[in-house]
Amino acid sequence: MRSRARTRILTLAGAVALAGLTAAPAAHAAASGCTHNWSGPQICIATTGESGSTYPGTITATWTNPPASRSKATAYVSNWYAGTHKMTAKRHGDEIKASWTPQGNPFADGKLCARFKGSSAKACVDLIDR
Repeated sequence: MRSRARTRILTLAGAVALAGLTAAPAAHAAASGCTHNWSGPQICIATTGESGSTYPGTITATWTNPPASRSKATAYVSNWYAGTHKMTAKRHGDEIKASWTPQGNPFADGKLCARFKGSSAKACVDLIDR
């Protein structure tokens, strides 16, 4: 009988603890997405925006394992509502990378994508306005 009561108490305590963890709001909803070409060049996009907002915060586009001859490339970040923003990305080690922090919020719900001139790959993340 004691064992059964102890099991119920532990189960209830675990359920309460888990509910508390899942109910806590996230401080940031940083998002990232990459292409899945593991054997060659890969394109990634990352954002640092707040949870539940379409404002992406700082947007970083990365091209990993680009051709060795490339020291920079043009990166394009696009959203159906805001159109396309062009950035100059520079090499940092084995990556070509560009970052942009938009002023205001020109974005709307939907995909935010990054691609690089010279690569056919594109990576996207979802912007969500709740």
